[in-house]
Amino acid sequence: MAIDRSRNLYIAQTALPIPCFFPSVSSVKTNLMPIDYVELLVAAGHSLFLVSAYDIAHCTDDQRPRMDAALTKGKEHDAVILMDSGNYESFWKDDKDWQPDRFHEIAGSSHHHLCFCYDNQQPPSTSESIAEDVVASVIRDQKHALETVVPIVHGDAALLSDAARRTAEQLYPLLLAVPERTLGEGIIERTRTVKRIREALDTLEVYCPLHLLGTGNPLSIIAYALAGADSFDGLEWCQTVVDHQTGRLLHFQQWDLIRDQTEWGRCSGLPYVQSILMHNLYFYRDFMTKLHEAIHRGDIEAFIQQYATKEQVDLLLQASEGGE
Repeated sequence: MAIDRSRNLYIAQTALPIPCFFPSVSSVKTNLMPIDYVELLVAAGHSLFLVSAYDIAHCTDDQRPRMDAALTKGKEHDAVILMDSGNYESFWKDDKDWQPDRFHEIAGSSHHHLCFCYDNQQPPSTSESIAEDVVASVIRDQKHALETVVPIVHGDAALLSDAARRTAEQLYPLLLAVPERTLGEGIIERTRTVKRIREALDTLEVYCPLHLLGTGNPLSIIAYALAGADSFDGLEWCQTVVDHQTGRLLHFQQWDLIRDQTEWGRCSGLPYVQSILMHNLYFYRDFMTKLHEAIHRGDIEAFIQQYATKEQVDLLLQASEGGE
């Protein structure tokens, strides 16, 4: 039975149009403190974002009340908050003390709507055992979390589609996540892998939305959305500057070349970095709205041509259809 693609992701009585993008907040490879990003997102009225349990746990004594207040305010104003397990931060900080029990403390006390499971970074070698491991992790974490726990499926790219299907048919999750880096080496291979995962998930009785972890490049978002991915999170919004006309990502110091594209560049009263962040948030909000409309209108080819050459468009369209 063919499964129609959902138009919305339903979380906590909120209908998020999909595809959607969650700006990620992290203490790794960023310019500001996590609390500064969260407070900016909430003050800007941004409707969705991702925060790390690790960063919440490692707030200083003066930052933790601010973080709790910002998350509370965001939730009260209907922002959809994803919580990550914090394994990304613990890996880059080589923090061996970050274990499931510490994640559970945060997942059981801090505001969020969905949280990703404490994922196994060294998954088993078969799709069956991967699914068993993921399901066990979700069940373990759900006993401690305030809200719904979302599975993350790791594994070799060739195993992901079957592992994802096996996981989803046991949990029927609101969302199923896969890290972008595990999809393959290049964007063409990764797009084909997304297509295989989507086809596998579509054998189920209900539509299972697919989330890609660590995907914030606009062209990559288009390619993966074409292939069947539904939601994304990434740090690009706070690590780079996006050119609104081309969707290309630039270094922070190059913002001077394109700052006239938004009011945040022309007359912002905010500091330099915060003005860039608002410039970027404005892009992603508009970009994802237009991508959603193009996909459900069946006009995606015209949309992608705004951000890629004809040769690139042909390659991505072929890959998104599963072609070689």
